[in-house]
Amino acid sequence: MTVHFISQKKSSARNVGLAGMVALTLGNPAALAASGPGDPAAPPAPPNPAMPSQACSNSTSTIAQLALIDTAGDSQFQCLGVALDGDKVKAIRLETHRFPSSRAQTDPAEIRVEQFPEAVTESSRGAVLDGVPGHDAIVLRGKISAPTGESALELSYLYNGITGDYHSCRITLEHTADTGWRLVNRRDKTVAHIVIVTRQIPLVGVFGIASLDGACT
Repeated sequence: MTVHFISQKKSSARNVGLAGMVALTLGNPAALAASGPGDPAAPPAPPNPAMPSQACSNSTSTIAQLALIDTAGDSQFQCLGVALDGDKVKAIRLETHRFPSSRAQTDPAEIRVEQFPEAVTESSRGAVLDGVPGHDAIVLRGKISAPTGESALELSYLYNGITGDYHSCRITLEHTADTGWRLVNRRDKTVAHIVIVTRQIPLVGVFGIASLDGACT
């Protein structure tokens, strides 16, 4: 991947811009839909008990929330889940919560929802969970509708924004009668909270992602 040098600016979502190099902004601005918390068209369902409680929309019969994604010390966050059609996954769902003022969570959040169907997650680019056009920071790839109820996925992140080097790990999307829908890492642990750990150069700023704790551990 070719990294294009850009002028220094703050990220519009997490303040994790690659100062003077590559900007990593949370979420693609071309959201498919915008909504508030909840899904009023569907009856409520029990939330994932392992998922941190932090203003994500409730799980319903058509939405299963899987994991909260955030950066330490930042009030902005995302809720990663799946859109369901009965007992089948029809898309990866990403719910982005942004706070319009410095008062952060004392003000109502701006919420954007994107859905990535299987044609996108299986493509060479994958579902871009974080980044700006030309600089995909976090990408999820794989087949999401395996008939066995267990799908092997690859989660990639931009380790070095200067060289365009990516690291990746395997996570599994699975469904059982006991656990419902969940993500599982390579250690067979439920992935309910993903913390983005950034890499920084003193006096310059962020130039990549060191790890996705909770998922790629």
